[in-house]
Amino acid sequence: MSPSPAPRPLSIPRPRRRPATTRAALLRRYRKPLALMLLVLGLASFLSSLAPPSAVEQRLVTLSVDRPAGAELRATDLEVLMLPAQLDSPGLLSDPQQVIGQRLAVGLPAGSLVSEQMLIGPQLLTGTTPGTVAVPIRLSDPATVQLLHAGQLVDIVLSSGDGFEREVLSETIGRRLAVLWVPVPGDSSGLGLLGAGTTHSEGMVVVAADESLAGVLSGAVTRGKVSAVLVN
Repeated sequence: MSPSPAPRPLSIPRPRRRPATTRAALLRRYRKPLALMLLVLGLASFLSSLAPPSAVEQRLVTLSVDRPAGAELRATDLEVLMLPAQLDSPGLLSDPQQVIGQRLAVGLPAGSLVSEQMLIGPQLLTGTTPGTVAVPIRLSDPATVQLLHAGQLVDIVLSSGDGFEREVLSETIGRRLAVLWVPVPGDSSGLGLLGAGTTHSEGMVVVAADESLAGVLSGAVTRGKVSAVLVN
């Protein structure tokens, strides 16, 4: 006789899950996954609120090399960087074409941001009292120009007479005037706002003065010797 087959193990039928037909039934069935998902979303939202806000960037023109006061800016002197918008302040420039060919009113190191107030032009008078103008003055001793720098306060003194036929008289025709611009030593390309040429620009500086003094200061060199005295 052939051996009888081994009996099959008994299988216990699983009860069928009845489909949820109401919203309440769905919530009861999936309450744990829903609770876990809400917990994860809340944690992600909390961590996001703690993270620093992403900085908005903007294009700004900076100097790639050191440049002295009075220097004419070239394309090779400039670079455009993307910097945080928090660095923004009135007058900062974003287009190199606004800067190329302009002259610096102050000396700046490499990496400095370039603004309108740093360039020779009407913007140099920003913040001055109404009626202030930029006046070119030609000093009788050009060598003294090397002692001046932008921002320096000076008294302008006019001396007349030769000490022989006429007594030497000195008169202060401008007091505590701020120097706006001085030429770069050895720069023969001109003064920018005054025109090119070393003959007419020799000894020339630009100061801020009340418009009532403009005629007296600009024409002083025709009446005698003009000098600048440094003051605090």
